[in-house]
Amino acid sequence: MRFAFIGLGHAARWLHLPAVRSVPGSEVVGGADSSQESRSAWRQLEAGPAFDTAEELLERTAPDVVVIATPPDSHAALCLQALDAGAHVVCEKPFTETVEEADRIIERAAEVERTVVVNQEFRYMPIYSCIPPLIGRPGYGKPVFLHVTQFMDLAPWDEKVAWRAAMPNRTLFEGGVHIIDLVFAYMGDLPERVFAVTSSGLDRTRDADAIHLVTLDFGDGRLAQVTIDRLSKTGTRYLDLRLDCEEASLRASHGGRAYVQVGIKRAQRPGIRLDFGLEGLAWVERGERRKVLARNPRQVTVEATRRLYQDAFAHIEQGREPPTSAGTARQTLRIIEAAYESARTGRVVEIASTA
Repeated sequence: MRFAFIGLGHAARWLHLPAVRSVPGSEVVGGADSSQESRSAWRQLEAGPAFDTAEELLERTAPDVVVIATPPDSHAALCLQALDAGAHVVCEKPFTETVEEADRIIERAAEVERTVVVNQEFRYMPIYSCIPPLIGRPGYGKPVFLHVTQFMDLAPWDEKVAWRAAMPNRTLFEGGVHIIDLVFAYMGDLPERVFAVTSSGLDRTRDADAIHLVTLDFGDGRLAQVTIDRLSKTGTRYLDLRLDCEEASLRASHGGRAYVQVGIKRAQRPGIRLDFGLEGLAWVERGERRKVLARNPRQVTVEATRRLYQDAFAHIEQGREPPTSAGTARQTLRIIEAAYESARTGRVVEIASTA
């Protein structure tokens, strides 16, 4: 397959190019970016010519697959342009800005018989990918409650990347999309109801979603709670989760853990406990007993993106829809849109199961 890139910034060069080169039979034929600096950096990677425009790239290279690694406000138009050129698409997250845009892309992909994949690489990190095969198995049981947290000292107004700082509704949409994607993957379907509250902290002159509290009700006794705090002065906890099932709790922590506990606390077992994972750890808990399930390797984001590409194109060759398809990304966007609507109106938002 012939791969071409639109958007030659950090994500394209650091994440997507190594992933593409890991796909059997892949050939990188070039890229396009309006930035001279990005084009110069691309040329140093021996990844084909760098063009000023997407139009010239598509015309000159005739790719089988187009990787879109530009800011989100350009994703919809570029996805449609690549599909019209007859290419499959791999799009950076977040997929599109609205569900309506996602629907247009999905409809066009079906018309031209091409596949759109979204880079939700967290699903392929070992600490998160080890969990779905256990859900529902004997000794674990069905999921009952999912709690996901993110704590960072990075307020939206302090974001150094200009296009991110300029985004409205940035926190849940741009970074939190990984959280919502995992919620959808683990719970297996859409929630029936969503209630959310956002805050910019104590400075009421700010208009930004620095803090999120999102409650998801799946209508059959299953619940999920998402907490995002970008005003936290503690150490960064990028994405920690606890999935309480009928017979065990499945835990995962991304961002590195190095923790030793010696002694005894009330209602806990005596002894020594060691948690160690340079880029993340997953474990199962039953009462006070725990067992490590997986650890992330170094540069886990790069490795997870490689795994996503390899899995996605194996699905495409077999004529099957990849797990991180545009259809799945659309469902994630529906949850995010419902959360922002709830935060804006102060009401619970119903998500129709058939929409």
